[in-house]
Amino acid sequence: MRRLKNISIRTKQTLIIMLTSSVVLLLACAAFVTYDMVTFRRELVENVAVLAEAVGNNCAAAIDFNDPKSARETLSALRANGNIVSACVYSRDDQVFAIYQREDAALFVPPARLRNASMEFTSDELHLFRPITQRGEFIGTIFVASDLKAGSAKLMRSIGIVGLVFLGSLLLAFLLSRQLQRLISGPILHLLRTAHTVAAEKNYALRAVKQSNDELGQLVDGFNEMLEQIQNRDTSLQTARDHLEIRVEERTRELAYQSDLLETLMNRSPDSIFFKDLQSRFVKVSRAEVASLLRISQSYYRAANPIDGNNSLPPHLASVEEFEKFVIGKSDADVYGRDRAEIFGRDEEEIMRTGTPIIGKTEKTVCPDGHVIWLLTTKMPWRDQDGNIMGTFGISKSIIDLKEAELKIEAAHEQLMEASRLGGMAEVATNVLHNVGNVLNSVNISASLVTGHLKNSKVSSLEKVVALLREHESDLETFITSDPRGQKLSAYLAQLSAHLIGEQAATLKELDSLRENIEHIKEIVAMQQSFAKVSGVRETVDVRALVEDSLRMNASSLGRHGVELVREFEDVPPIEVEKHKVLQILVNLLRNAKHACDDSGRTDKRVTLRVANGDGRIRISVADNGVGIPAENLTRIFSHGFTTRKGGHGFGLHSGALAAKEMDGALTVHSDGPGQGSTFTLELPCQAQEGAYE
Repeated sequence: MRRLKNISIRTKQTLIIMLTSSVVLLLACAAFVTYDMVTFRRELVENVAVLAEAVGNNCAAAIDFNDPKSARETLSALRANGNIVSACVYSRDDQVFAIYQREDAALFVPPARLRNASMEFTSDELHLFRPITQRGEFIGTIFVASDLKAGSAKLMRSIGIVGLVFLGSLLLAFLLSRQLQRLISGPILHLLRTAHTVAAEKNYALRAVKQSNDELGQLVDGFNEMLEQIQNRDTSLQTARDHLEIRVEERTRELAYQSDLLETLMNRSPDSIFFKDLQSRFVKVSRAEVASLLRISQSYYRAANPIDGNNSLPPHLASVEEFEKFVIGKSDADVYGRDRAEIFGRDEEEIMRTGTPIIGKTEKTVCPDGHVIWLLTTKMPWRDQDGNIMGTFGISKSIIDLKEAELKIEAAHEQLMEASRLGGMAEVATNVLHNVGNVLNSVNISASLVTGHLKNSKVSSLEKVVALLREHESDLETFITSDPRGQKLSAYLAQLSAHLIGEQAATLKELDSLRENIEHIKEIVAMQQSFAKVSGVRETVDVRALVEDSLRMNASSLGRHGVELVREFEDVPPIEVEKHKVLQILVNLLRNAKHACDDSGRTDKRVTLRVANGDGRIRISVADNGVGIPAENLTRIFSHGFTTRKGGHGFGLHSGALAAKEMDGALTVHSDGPGQGSTFTLELPCQAQEGAYE
């Protein structure tokens, strides 16, 4: 290819035409030869198949009468076809029945018999199997092998013909290309000669002669237009030279002004400003940045040199001016030490690698003397005029006062959270005690019923019967058969037995109820204890099971107040949450829903619990048909201390909203107004986010 670049355009055109013609001719000749060979093979398969079927049909009778000799004689007729190398007939039981082999062929070994019709080309033969049938019944198989000598001869003839055609066509193409290429090379060579003349004489008034209106003519027009533009540009260039010195002076003054502005910014700005090269070495720093770096360097030096550091400092640490000279060309490792420098270095390497700035990053530096520096830093890629990154630059603002204010706010927030948490825990504990009290009422009722059953029991009558039997122990048979009292004794005992059995069943029923109520009390207490133990610990839980736990803690209260409970639970995945916090929220929402239904005065009190999944969040809704919420209270309902219920403290919903936020969730409310009920929805993420519980 390198040699082709340097030859004349005439030769290139001739070579291109010849190469194109050669490729096309070769493809055409290859297609011709390929088609000829495919046709030969297809015809060979058809001829051998017809021959095999004919010979096979002639051998059918011999196979049927088990006459191998007759079959061999039939196969010997294949000698008439000089291409047949060998043949074999197989019997019904897959045994070789008769064989034919051409005299000049190598020793023939019958192949494994195939019952189905098939054919295969080897390197020099065609192998073909055909089944032999008689009256529709399979009785054997015939194998025929034919050589491919005729095909090879045909291929050689085709190649010879194709070679002659190819050479003749190339010769004709060469003669035509030598003449026709002048239509293109002539105008190009004329244009080339004109260009050489213009370049040698610097005479831009010359013009090339246009010989056609095709692309070459357009090229000549473009060349002439270019010469005209160059001629005009020479005139303009001379004019521009006359004004160049004036423009240079103006630009110099402008750059000096911009430099003054930059120096003012770097020396007067209270924020730290720095520029670094690709190796993160300081190129230019503001006076505020120098002062900050100097303080950090002095702290590190004094920590490393506790004896001398308090009395004297190295010259470059003695003043801001000396340190400013020292820091240029140094890296963060020379100022902060390698550990701190690695953090800054990773940020700057990422900026230079991706070109993505770091905006508003909070950085904390703890000096060896205990002094803490908080900075809000923005770092950007530093680019040259062509847009290539040549380093980084950034601005850092001290936020020490802001951090101190945040710490105070955080402390106040923790105090408020603790008060809200205690209020929420009291809400849950009150609900547990209330439910236990309801169950204890049932326990007292069951105990009273058992006591009444025992006091009114007919078991004392049994003692009278025993005394009567002992009285007549000596004449018991006569007493039972003759005495009127004895005759009634059997019926009386039957009645007494049935009565005592009834008393026993009633007593056992009340005792079972008593046991169940006691177990219920134990379950409520154990549930509260288990949730209290895992407070602050995240667990993977079934949301629907957790909702059912909150319902069991409110079951007695809801039932006593005649509130209908409706469950609308969808299949949702398990989530990782703090069970105690979720339970605290749900118990409080159920209690509020019950009070809302009671205050409405409705007879059809109803609370609906829904569990749904959508947009990667689990939604637990508690809806009631109670008193509803006025629009002006919807924005205040979660405020600390706000309540509309008499005797309420305003902690429940507020602490619930805070707990939901701590779990990266949310607690929301909707109501269409007074008398329209309300719906509180707790949203929790399906996957807990990192840092959500730190």
